[in-house]
Amino acid sequence: MASASMTRNWAELPQELLQLCSQRLCLKNLSAFRAVCRSWQSAAVKERSDVPWLMLTDKKGMPWREFFCLSCQQVHKKLLPEVMANGYFSSQGWVLMTSRDGEFHMLKNPMSRYSHIIKLPNWNKFPNIEDLPFFDVEFVRKFVLSDSPTTSPDYKVMVMYDTGQLGLWKPCEEEWTAVNSPIDEFYDVIYYKGSFLAVDYEDKILRCDVDGPTPFEAQVVFRVPQRLQEFEHEYPSGSLWDLDQVYLVQSTTGSLLFVSKWEQQTSTITFRFCVLEIDLDTQTCTEVENLENTSLFLGYTNSSFSLEVDEDHLIEPNCIYFTYFWLSSSQLTEDGGDTGMGIYHLEDGTVELHVKGKSSPPLWIEPCF
Repeated sequence: MASASMTRNWAELPQELLQLCSQRLCLKNLSAFRAVCRSWQSAAVKERSDVPWLMLTDKKGMPWREFFCLSCQQVHKKLLPEVMANGYFSSQGWVLMTSRDGEFHMLKNPMSRYSHIIKLPNWNKFPNIEDLPFFDVEFVRKFVLSDSPTTSPDYKVMVMYDTGQLGLWKPCEEEWTAVNSPIDEFYDVIYYKGSFLAVDYEDKILRCDVDGPTPFEAQVVFRVPQRLQEFEHEYPSGSLWDLDQVYLVQSTTGSLLFVSKWEQQTSTITFRFCVLEIDLDTQTCTEVENLENTSLFLGYTNSSFSLEVDEDHLIEPNCIYFTYFWLSSSQLTEDGGDTGMGIYHLEDGTVELHVKGKSSPPLWIEPCF
């Protein structure tokens, strides 16, 4: 047995060494690092996150959620304040939680040390829902923040709700306001350069300038040519590809990207992506074949975003990280389908599937603090 004089006092390790160690930890492990002692707490780096977190499929009846960290490649569990929530959506590092009785709350990044919850008007404060008998789990389809509430008091919230309508809410307002548009069926919506942009089922892009003279009107500002929406690559003879989803993403350079996701009708899960760069000023679009040192993060229930990656990240460049929900013909009569996260390599069109599960698809939480 080692003598008392040889016993190391871990609290007396050099602060510089402790700080270097803490820089290598993800948010979850950084929290445990701080809890060791006061010396370690004072040496720990400030809370930060360079990579997204993936909130995994809900486990029914459990008071916690699981999160996959791209940094440490581990799954972490976290208790959420609203354990009765039945819907989760994310934007700008915040999570919108919808409860079974139709209440709406926004939660700052669940992996953060500091809980910050904002209550929004309930579902019965949405316009044009008189014909709906009760709140449904699929009432909200997308949630978008203009800015993070912790950095901007003038943030706005946009949601796609019901059958695809757009609803707007501003802090201190007691009700949601409908955004009028020519069409009420949308694939996606993002906040881009001071306005909300939405893409409809006919691949038209609409703009809603919430700070302009007509804040509740969405107008068509671009139409994607039909010939550019589809792939020009060769595929196996007889294969059929269905358009599954369209996303709008702001690139790391500030350009607007139109990304279409295609599924092949086979017995296995097969995906393809097409990326277009759109210039709203010149009304032109071109196909993007190389994202270089940037990768995209796409999801059904999160605002899509892009990240510039370097050698310190465990994120691969020139890739599309996406979540999926896939229902084969054999699963039509079964509960749920296949869900998970995939990585699409733009260079050669190959796909890696990870973090597979069932039920609802996972969602990305943007690294924003």
